[in-house]
Amino acid sequence: MYNYLKRTMDYKLFISKGNNVLIEDMPIQTFFNKLLKRELTDLTSRERITKRVIHLKSKIPIYVDKDTMFMCIKSYRLKNSFYINYFSIKSYEYIDNEVIVHFLNRSSLKTGKKHSFQAQMKKCRLILDYLN
Repeated sequence: MYNYLKRTMDYKLFISKGNNVLIEDMPIQTFFNKLLKRELTDLTSRERITKRVIHLKSKIPIYVDKDTMFMCIKSYRLKNSFYINYFSIKSYEYIDNEVIVHFLNRSSLKTGKKHSFQAQMKKCRLILDYLN
């Protein structure tokens, strides 16, 4: 199960999957398109239909399947893009303006994007409510 995706300034893609972190030299859009291909769609189509159906304007969570929905903490269009898999979150806690996310594989991640995280959690719940 994916935990998070992070693209660095040198355009390397860090992919946290299980207890491993893979480093790939590919755009994050290519990674998303490879995942979504199994669902017979691509990133542009998934974003467009999610915006239309759920009535979201920006920073669309990327729903892939029942185990993977990436919350957009920092958009893939930016240099330091950052996504967290909603389904891999065991718990989270707020400390001042930071969020500490605890994953199902017992790893943790600290991010200073509290407001983005809160907004994405709401958007993910809207998507799940629609799907159920």
